Amino acid sequence: MGALLDAMFDFSEKLAALALDTQELALFMAVVLLSAERAGIAAAEAVEALQETLLQALRALLARRRPDDAGLFARVLLRLPDLRSLNRQHAEKLLAFPVEP
Repeated sequence: MGALLDAMFDFSEKLAALALDTQELALFMAVVLLSAERAGIAAAEAVEALQETLLQALRALLARRRPDDAGLFARVLLRLPDLRSLNRQHAEKLLAFPVEP
């Protein structure tokens, strides 16, 4: 569990360094939650379209609020693979626990 916790703290530090406000963070979280790559998604195209709309909203919000930081949107998007990796590591740890009937 140590490696997973280290990765979680590393992710938290990187995300905090972006200094997103509550609206920016809310849009980022919505993008994360609306992923057509999740297992069992029936309407993947609709989810992808909604996620794209949220990404455009996040890009516009960041551009409007922080016009001097053109690379912020890209840095925010770079957190997505980190988060997916954390999710995979967490799932592996959970599956390793014995299940009692």
